[in-house]
Amino acid sequence: MGRAGLEQSPNSSVDFDGSNCGGAQSGALAVDPDLMAVATAWPNLPATVRAGIIAMVRASGGEA
Repeated sequence: MGRAGLEQSPNSSVDFDGSNCGGAQSGALAVDPDLMAVATAWPNLPATVRAGIIAMVRASGGEA
């Protein structure tokens, strides 16, 4: 749990340069409002809550 923000992991295959946003204008990245809420709250969440969120993502087959 060394990362504190939304840094992309070194082994991630996701491209966040904004070039593949399908309809977003001016390079803006369309982000789900729920994901944005998690990202905004992340720095203030207790370590145990952050660990729980990461565990749920991994358990669902997501990369975290």
